[in-house]
Amino acid sequence: MNTYTRTHLAFSMLLSIAGLSLPLGAQAADRMAGKMDTDGDGKVSAAEHAVAAKAMFERMDADKDGYVTAAEMDASHAAMKKDGQATDSPMSSADKIKAVDRDGDGKISATEHEAGSKSMFGKMDGDMDGYVTAAEMEAGHKATMGGKK
Repeated sequence: MNTYTRTHLAFSMLLSIAGLSLPLGAQAADRMAGKMDTDGDGKVSAAEHAVAAKAMFERMDADKDGYVTAAEMDASHAAMKKDGQATDSPMSSADKIKAVDRDGDGKISATEHEAGSKSMFGKMDGDMDGYVTAAEMEAGHKATMGGKK
């Protein structure tokens, strides 16, 4: 797998983990940013993004062993879909895990997830101001998912 493909897969997987793999239009991006924007300033800071990513990892880690497997990710996504919080992702959970599984053990650790989340935030922060707006989230989704809605 080349570097571009691995980066693309990692970004796609982390958008999905963050709940951004749903058909993301402007309204959906606004809702997602609003959930992460805990101080209500209309944008998501790196710290707010990290808190949301950590919460998502903890939610997916059903057995609380510090790792997320494809089965755990599938179950988490199914629960989110049932609650109306997500739709089908174009990537399988196994592929999402491969994208950020640096040690190749077939699961992602909290450390791998955190590193991937930080990288994703940097890629979404188009103007490099240290914050991600709903528009930047939508643009990141379009770039990653080929503009599909």
